[in-house]
Amino acid sequence: MKRAENLHESFRYAFTGLRYAFVTQRNLRLHFFTAAAVMILGWILDLPRREFIVVLAAIMVVMVAEMMNTAVEAVVDLASPDIHPLAQTAKDVAAGAVLLAATGAALLGLWVFVPRLPTFGHEFMIRWNNERGLTIILLLVLATILAAVIWIPRTWNKEGYPTSQDH
Repeated sequence: MKRAENLHESFRYAFTGLRYAFVTQRNLRLHFFTAAAVMILGWILDLPRREFIVVLAAIMVVMVAEMMNTAVEAVVDLASPDIHPLAQTAKDVAAGAVLLAATGAALLGLWVFVPRLPTFGHEFMIRWNNERGLTIILLLVLATILAAVIWIPRTWNKEGYPTSQDH
């Protein structure tokens, strides 16, 4: 393992980790799609800035928890390739942290969004009439993210690299 010699390498390693997690972890891809949908819903419903920030913070907590879970699993698998009760405990606790973060984010989302859902159709039409181009772009972004969530696992291997078409 090589240590980053400069800031550019540090960022490259960080983006490699993000790519690995996105490609190999189905739940992270689902969280990513859900986050995009929630952010677009927040934009359509014109959430107040403070609530939008709180929702974004909850999304980030879930994503970070999922990535930390992935890191814990990798380290545990490296340190204990055989099944060991403590290794299982470490993995279970890390997964439990993700579950706790996701449950909290879901409850927060219900608290923020449910009271506004009856006005969704009206708010969507306001956005559509006033900002049609941006609305279309955001819906296309959401569709693209969904396609990536579905497509990437089929075209990348477990190490997070594209599979060869020659094999």
